[in-house]
Amino acid sequence: MTPALAIEGLNKRFGGLPATRNVSLHVMPGERRLIIGPNGAGKTTLFNLITGDLTADTGSVKLFGHELVGMPTEKRVHLGLARTYQILTLFPKETLLHNVKLALLGLDPVRWNPWAVLSARTAMTEAAHAALVQVGLGRSAERIVAETSYGERRRLEFAMALAQKPKVLLLDEPLAGLSQEERKTLSTLLKTIPRDVTIVMIEHDMDTALEFAERITLLHYGEVIVEGSRAEVVADPRTREVYLGD
Repeated sequence: MTPALAIEGLNKRFGGLPATRNVSLHVMPGERRLIIGPNGAGKTTLFNLITGDLTADTGSVKLFGHELVGMPTEKRVHLGLARTYQILTLFPKETLLHNVKLALLGLDPVRWNPWAVLSARTAMTEAAHAALVQVGLGRSAERIVAETSYGERRRLEFAMALAQKPKVLLLDEPLAGLSQEERKTLSTLLKTIPRDVTIVMIEHDMDTALEFAERITLLHYGEVIVEGSRAEVVADPRTREVYLGD
């Protein structure tokens, strides 16, 4: 079976500092993969290399067999790649609905038409509203983002990613900064995402993350040092040494 995401020998340096060092990993279709590691391990850099926000020095990144290295970010999105960010990237003065429609606009040829009226795109509006309903924000569609809670904004970012109908979804610390109740809400939402979406998640909330993940990759100083099932990775002494602090 062709992996949903296949990374081989991925390297990135910032000056003399290696951010990723010969990273290789395969994520199979429908898998729930967790990426862990201490601060500075290269986790977000890895996501940025996958999405094209950064350019790899060497190595390969394939999405269902399609080579992504050298491909513009927007083309990667068209192939089915979506992500959320550690730091929220929203339009605070716009409504929740408009934010989701803007996310969908990147996939629509109308984005090249300066005379297009976004409000007239009925199908786009319906798709955006459906995404908000999926994350429990359907009744808040016309609210201004600046008037919502941090937890609602996190769910909005989920809606923006899910509206694009991704095949592979990258989640960069989606639970960061949330209250315990908000974490439960988002954890429940994660479980509702169908298996035709492969999910790779960076997360520090180990209780929630371990419940979610089927396989785990541990990065340290930009290298994969442990990989396997939940039980295998948690039991590995290298995990306890560099991450769990035992």
